[in-house]
Amino acid sequence: MENVKIACATDDGINFSREHFGSAKKFLIYELNLENGTAKLVGEIENTTPEERVHGDPAKAKNISYLLGDVDALFGFAFGPNMVRMRERFVPILSKERNIKSALEKLKKRTGDLAAAIENKGVLIIE
Repeated sequence: MENVKIACATDDGINFSREHFGSAKKFLIYELNLENGTAKLVGEIENTTPEERVHGDPAKAKNISYLLGDVDALFGFAFGPNMVRMRERFVPILSKERNIKSALEKLKKRTGDLAAAIENKGVLIIE
């Protein structure tokens, strides 16, 4: 795998949402080249999923999963209980940094760790 698609959870297009990943207003989709560490914005998806009926609603996870389609990894500042379900399909990347561009710069330096997390269905933390 040379390129991976990463969905960044955001409300303002600049910072990661403070809410759980699935509650963000939109997702910025980046394509990251694992060989050379370049990243480019390839799309933006409005979060049109319905509100949760209960905290950790499985229907919310299913809707987010469908909405993000061919994305490989979920990049956010906070993840909720649905991440257990989402990990079957996506690799979670937890950022300790709120600014998306800054966090992406740090992620570019860890493409080997990201590739391993994708292969092993792991979790990656960017500090």
